[in-house]
Amino acid sequence: MLSDHSIHIKQILQNIDERGYLKHRESSTIEFKESFNFNGMPKYSKTMAAFANNKGGYILFGVKDTPRKLVGINKDRFDNIKQEKISTFLVDHFAPEIKWDIGIVKNEDKYFGYIYIYESEEKPVICKKNAGNNDIQSGVIYFRYRGQSRKINYPELRKTIEEFRDRERRIWMSHIEKIAKIGPSNIALLDMISGDITTTKLEGAKLIMDKGLIDELRDKVKFIEEGKFSESEGAPTLKIIGKIQSADVVIPELDPDKDYPYLQKHLADELGLRPYDVQVLIWKHKLKGNRKFHIEIQTSESTKAHKYSKYALEFLRDILKKQKEFKKFLMKISKEYQRRNLA
Repeated sequence: MLSDHSIHIKQILQNIDERGYLKHRESSTIEFKESFNFNGMPKYSKTMAAFANNKGGYILFGVKDTPRKLVGINKDRFDNIKQEKISTFLVDHFAPEIKWDIGIVKNEDKYFGYIYIYESEEKPVICKKNAGNNDIQSGVIYFRYRGQSRKINYPELRKTIEEFRDRERRIWMSHIEKIAKIGPSNIALLDMISGDITTTKLEGAKLIMDKGLIDELRDKVKFIEEGKFSESEGAPTLKIIGKIQSADVVIPELDPDKDYPYLQKHLADELGLRPYDVQVLIWKHKLKGNRKFHIEIQTSESTKAHKYSKYALEFLRDILKKQKEFKKFLMKISKEYQRRNLA
């Protein structure tokens, strides 16, 4: 079954004139490129950021410009693009992160590649540092206009900021309405990554939350405290007995880009260390596999990437602050790491 992306792109590719040239022009949602080359990443990223700051869109590879001739791409070469390199470049140069997909579509006897960029939920996406021949510049917000990606104009910038403020206002009002209805003393704030709960009744407590169990019980069970009764006679209930014990939190389906923004090299940059030193610290303190600090994501069929949360950065920063001579400390655990690998 074709994906929505494939269906949309095939519709564009099949809209040709009698000479075989593409009728569809570049617009606020699509840009054409003849081929993909990683050296062109600064220009691609400018377009990706511009799409993210508007309504999203496609970069379609395999279309030659002037005239728009369908030349196609080398399928194997495009399929072997190292997606983690694209992700790393985007994270290094833009914030907040740009969400995107990549794929290949076959049209008649040719293949065409695409990168789809999602509209950002946290606008504006801003360039963090220069790249290319001033293709992207630090501090600049790019926006997609009809057929071109360029610095945002004042009317679009003002609208973007107003939309962000309005969204934040609606979220706050929703929270305040719920707090007013339930009562401030009955509210607990749960940090979805660390598991920390802020509440007047269970200060410092943590919970284990299993998604499968909650999904199964949500519509079947009412939770009551020990010694209290169920208002609906005969309704199935789950009794909470004793005190809630401290435990690590298990929260599924977090956002890999928003909640785990750092690759290992980014942690090294933030801490002023070599990537190898960070690798050793991660091993020493068993950060991998601890969902509070780390997740593993599949970037392609054969490649995985390790991403780390802000708690991982704070944890490592605190570890280093406690060391009077952190260079000796790093050297010591580096030797432990090497002995472990040789064993």
